[in-house]
Amino acid sequence: MHQLFRLVLGQRDLSRAGDLFSLDDSEIEDCLSQALEEIKVISCSPDYLTNDNDQAVVEICITRITTAIRETGSIERHGAALVSLWESCLEHNLQPQGKDEDTPHAKIASDITSCILQNYNRPPVMALAVPVAVRFLQQGNQELSRNMSSYLSLAAIAKAELLAQHTEAITCSVLGGNAMLLRVLPSVYPRQPEPIHQHIRELTVMMSQLDQAGRQHLLRLLQTISEHHPLVLSSLVPSLIVYISDSDLSDTALSVLVSVAQASPASLVPFLSTLRNVGQKNPWLLGHIAKIHGAVGLTSEVQAHGALQYLVSLLASMEHSAHHTLLLEIRCLTDRYTSILGGGVKDIYRMSNSFTAIARLLGRKLEAESTFSREEEKVQDLSRPCEAESSSDMFAENLRLQVKIQAFEQKMGNEVEEFEEKINKNVTEQLTRNKSKSLALHAVRTRSINSDSSPEGEGLDLSTELGVCEASPSPETRPALTTLQENHKLTETQPDTSPNSEGQKVVVGDPREGDRLWIHLRDNMEEIKTFCAEMIKQIPIPEHCVIEDSHRGCVAKLSFSCPLKGHYCLYGKSCFSLCSHQPHLWIQIMLLALQSKVSEALCCQDECVKQLRKLWEKTQLTGAHSFELAMTQATVPHKKDVDSLQMYLEEVRFFDLFSYSEEEGGWLCFMCSNPEKATVVNQDGQPLIEGKLKEKQVRWKFIKRWKTRYFTLAGNQLLFRRGKSKDELDNSTIELSKVQSVKVVAKKRRDRGLPRAFEIFTDSKTYVLKAQDEKHAEEWLQCINVAVAQARERENREATTYL
Repeated sequence: MHQLFRLVLGQRDLSRAGDLFSLDDSEIEDCLSQALEEIKVISCSPDYLTNDNDQAVVEICITRITTAIRETGSIERHGAALVSLWESCLEHNLQPQGKDEDTPHAKIASDITSCILQNYNRPPVMALAVPVAVRFLQQGNQELSRNMSSYLSLAAIAKAELLAQHTEAITCSVLGGNAMLLRVLPSVYPRQPEPIHQHIRELTVMMSQLDQAGRQHLLRLLQTISEHHPLVLSSLVPSLIVYISDSDLSDTALSVLVSVAQASPASLVPFLSTLRNVGQKNPWLLGHIAKIHGAVGLTSEVQAHGALQYLVSLLASMEHSAHHTLLLEIRCLTDRYTSILGGGVKDIYRMSNSFTAIARLLGRKLEAESTFSREEEKVQDLSRPCEAESSSDMFAENLRLQVKIQAFEQKMGNEVEEFEEKINKNVTEQLTRNKSKSLALHAVRTRSINSDSSPEGEGLDLSTELGVCEASPSPETRPALTTLQENHKLTETQPDTSPNSEGQKVVVGDPREGDRLWIHLRDNMEEIKTFCAEMIKQIPIPEHCVIEDSHRGCVAKLSFSCPLKGHYCLYGKSCFSLCSHQPHLWIQIMLLALQSKVSEALCCQDECVKQLRKLWEKTQLTGAHSFELAMTQATVPHKKDVDSLQMYLEEVRFFDLFSYSEEEGGWLCFMCSNPEKATVVNQDGQPLIEGKLKEKQVRWKFIKRWKTRYFTLAGNQLLFRRGKSKDELDNSTIELSKVQSVKVVAKKRRDRGLPRAFEIFTDSKTYVLKAQDEKHAEEWLQCINVAVAQARERENREATTYL
């Protein structure tokens, strides 16, 4: 063992422990296992729990050893000794003794956990660690269990077989409330399904108690089960039906139900009407719902007839991408029960060039066959002599039908494209004729964005768009709105006609009838206005949005300013900017905000909508939904999405600087919302806030050392004195104009009080400060943020004046 390790551990010399960090990793690499064995002896001694000196020595030595192991990559060499020390902690009490206070052995276990389990991709290390890690789950320490669960989830991805033998223990831990381990179960299920089968009902009951991420992981487990043993889930169908209305869970829940329906169709029969209602409200789910109806329809001719009627009704309304699924389900049903449609079906496919026409003709065929069946019952005796001949003809007809359907599927894409081209041509002609009538409307409702004004890329200036979309028309906008009403009436009362390819006249109505977005916004206008009336009080609408690339994907760079622009306004010449990793959600909210300001539904031809589509396309991944489809999937964002934006705004301290004004109907900056404070704050020498804060003296991060200072925030400076009184001399100053950001320090295990702490970043130094409690910390944070914003605004005004 290295001489310094022998001195520190042998004599418990805390004064020399810090010197271990001055040694090079290579100097101590050979003796790390010996040092770990010595630490194990110390930690297992009877007086360790009461000896603060020994605890500090052990804590510093473990930090130095784990650092050396990581830097030298010698985990496999010293893994056995490290796991042995880790396992020895299980022999002692690991449950917290007080509020957020770990026992000494829980601290050791926590320090070692990350060093071992971050090597989840090294099987030799995991073979030693996993059996011990699973035992920690049952020790009653929630923080240890949470950390263990995170690493075990990664281990399950890299080497699931190591965890499979512990499936029972992991499942029991989940049922005990450790929902984080739900993400492990889908990985171990194929190797050990029985323990999960035994508890599947209890796991499903947990669904209502889980957060959204937990539900996703549980549904993924159910999806895995449905792929291997779908009959196990047949009794759980009533529980799963509840979640098909949840936009975040519906797709996975329905895929599970599809697998169950194919194995046990009878279990889905009582819920067909519920599925149809869900499909009507959520068209993107109709593919799954069609498969369930197809599976149920195969059980009997009566069910097949009902399923066919429903599937044919969908054929005319669903998107082109789902038509293939529908035709396959229809063909499977007609193959099984050939008497339902009878003869003549091949003529339908030969004569029709659109799915709408096919649906209409198939519907008539179903009605005709139903009427014929009823009449046939009345003349049953007369029809018997022809029965053999009819059966023979029907068999031959169905054979021909199968061949025709196959040929139709091959030609289907080309025919649909030709049909859509005809429709698009008619719509384009109508749009051209109406273009001159819409010029006045476009003059008011559209604004062009100058690409030169945004060096980072194309953006959307929403303040301009919102400014021209007022619900109450001004004298300037009234003529345009009148034109809109006249155009709308003209379109309704005088539909245009144009010849089709066969020379026949086709009536063409409002060209916007083919605009999916316009129809959606028109039909949900009231719901959107109601949502926005409440949402605007929680989430501000950005004035400008730019989409930028980052290493984590696309981000939305958003800018906010104060509409009042008062004398002491914090954002009269500048903006509050932030970057969000939820650009899709912001784009949807901006669209809804635009729509809530006008009485007419927006359409895809509006300039503001085009600009939003451009932003969307910059964020769009390959295979993702188009702008129109994404904007019409749900009328308004889910509550959890709005809450997530609100939480993010809190994290970036937006609400320190802005507050919603009912009187103004918008978000005002701190100074404009509190004019009585503005006059006080801007008096020379008048402090905004003052009092005692603790400053962290940072040399070694694992050593907690705070020094109390007296701070005064006034003008453009944060002044602090080296003593605890404001009368003491030896001042130091932080220039607020040089502050880059102010952030709350994340809560860590070593500093339990850190929710009270915050960091001030300047261009040359970082200050870590801690207030008396969370309330005082919030007051200091808000005042500092306001003062920093004020300092920046003052500089911007001076620069503008100079120019």
